[in-house]
Amino acid sequence: MKIVMQRGIQATLVFSVMLAVNGCDSGSKGPAKPAPDASGDSSAALPASFFLKSAPDGAKDVGELKASAKPGDVVVVRGVIGGGLDPYVSKRAIMTIADRKLKSCADMDEPDHCKTPWDYCCEPRESLTANIASVQLIDADGRVIKADLKGQGGLDPLRKIVVQGKVAPESSKEALVINATGVYVEPKG
Repeated sequence: MKIVMQRGIQATLVFSVMLAVNGCDSGSKGPAKPAPDASGDSSAALPASFFLKSAPDGAKDVGELKASAKPGDVVVVRGVIGGGLDPYVSKRAIMTIADRKLKSCADMDEPDHCKTPWDYCCEPRESLTANIASVQLIDADGRVIKADLKGQGGLDPLRKIVVQGKVAPESSKEALVINATGVYVEPKG
C-alpha cells in the first residue's frame, strides 16, 4: 500500500513539473492577479513550525542543488515561487520553486508583457527544467498534507523563499522533490 501511495505522489509531482515546463502563456498582455483560492481557509492544516522566523544557513540555489542532491539528503535551498502557470497543486501542500538566476517576465524590460510572469515563459525549456524543484509538506505518515500553500504566510508567486528539508525518496535527476520541514519567506523588496 505504501508503494502505491509513493507512486501516486511521484506521479503528481512529475505532472506538476510537466505543467510548469509546458505552462507558457507568452502571448498574454497585462499584469495578472493570482486566482482566488476556492478551497477555503486551509491554514489550520499547516503546522505553526513550518514558517521560519529567519533563513536557515547554508542555502544553495535550485540549479546547484538539483545537480548534486540525492534522495535522503538534508538540504537548504533558496528559490522563487514559480516555474509554471500555477506553481501550486490544488488542495495539496505542494509548490514549485525556480532558481533565482532565472529571469521571470517581471524582470524583463517590458514587465507587463506577460500576465503570468512566474511561469518563466521567456526562459528556454532546458534552462527551466534544470532549475526548478517541487517542494511538498508531508505529515508524520509520509503523506502530502491536504492544504493549499498558495497565499499562506506570504507564499505568493515570485516570492523569494528559503526551504529546509530532505530530498524525497521519489526524487530523480529530472524531478527534484523536497520534503520541507520549514520555509522562510523573505520580506518583499
